[in-house]
Amino acid sequence: MKVFVEEQRFKNWVLIILMITPIVGVLIPILTSKEGFPAFNTPKFWSLVMVSFSVVLVFLLILSIKLSTKINEQGVFYRFYPNQCKEKFIPWSRIQQCHVTKYNSLRKFGGYGYRRCFWGKNKGLALNVGGKYGIQLVLENGKKILIGTQNENDAKRVLETYQSKINSNG
Repeated sequence: MKVFVEEQRFKNWVLIILMITPIVGVLIPILTSKEGFPAFNTPKFWSLVMVSFSVVLVFLLILSIKLSTKINEQGVFYRFYPNQCKEKFIPWSRIQQCHVTKYNSLRKFGGYGYRRCFWGKNKGLALNVGGKYGIQLVLENGKKILIGTQNENDAKRVLETYQSKINSNG
């Protein structure tokens, strides 16, 4: 029995820079002004606190995002936290096709994250946090799900093991 297990998070340094930039953009003008850091009881101080707090909250939310994937003899399990609190399960009997594919997330789905696409050939669901490879599932009802992976070779090996279960559905 072969099992593929992967857990991914957003770890892009560009993302970190984008999150820190607004805080720095607010702090530098305040710290370099002649007035210095605003006094505790001024509206300027509380505006600074609110902007910084909001950016930190968004940053923490993005860092909490986690894509979990598991493939075993039963089927494919996936969870995109915090969008999905419960793990989703697709048994092999519901899968018509399953393979690892290379894709461009920005062109195909408009970026990373939990993406629903309602137009063209890309119709379906994409779950990804980075990279350019994904596990493409085509279900018996024609619905497509793409689950991003950073370990495309391991995913291919495990999918080859269960290919007979997939082919028996088609």
